[in-house]
Amino acid sequence: MTSISLRRASFGYGGRIVIKVGDLNIGNGITCLLGPNGAGKTTLLRGLSGIIEPIKGKVLIDGVDLFGPDADSIRKRIGLLPENALPYPDMTVREYLEYWAEFYGVSAERVDRTLSMMKIEKIQNKSGNLLSQGQKRRVMLARIFLMDPAVLILDEPTSNLDPSISYELMQLIKDYGHKIPVIYSTHHLLEIERIFDRILFIDNGRIRGDFRKEELSEDIYSLYMKTISRGEEN
Repeated sequence: MTSISLRRASFGYGGRIVIKVGDLNIGNGITCLLGPNGAGKTTLLRGLSGIIEPIKGKVLIDGVDLFGPDADSIRKRIGLLPENALPYPDMTVREYLEYWAEFYGVSAERVDRTLSMMKIEKIQNKSGNLLSQGQKRRVMLARIFLMDPAVLILDEPTSNLDPSISYELMQLIKDYGHKIPVIYSTHHLLEIERIFDRILFIDNGRIRGDFRKEELSEDIYSLYMKTISRGEEN
């Protein structure tokens, strides 16, 4: 079981703190970062995935400092899906996955298994620029699953997708949550109600609520509706 620990951690850019987390522990299951646009969710995901270093504090994965000298092996197993990530337009789906399989040092057989798991065998000879939005998102998730991630980090993975496609992707993500920590960012509460194990409600650069599925109360709905109302007023 992989564990993620933040110790007095703050993240931002150019010395300016965007989100202050303090101490936080995340284990297996789906942890959703819920909050309005601009709350600091993406900045936190960038810190958890090793893209930006904490301004203060530490990020530990299985006790290893993500920005320390011994972090290379664990950083290579962090699967990050940014919000607008796309496959290479001039490669076919298979070529794209084979390219990353070679990069990760995994077998061609694993490419076949991943194509099957993601239900994208029928589009494996299609170029990236000919794929629908839902197909592109599946291919990007397939690329991450190739690496056998120890941690899965997803920034708005179902953004701009049809509800039926969104539901299918959520089921795949839910299956992975039984094995590893999955950290999922969204600003839609209804989207995550059926899959989350834990919700961290983020607003104005702070965690305002920490809710487990069995502890979910009206508080989360109250916080969520307040941010929606504030957005409509602005």
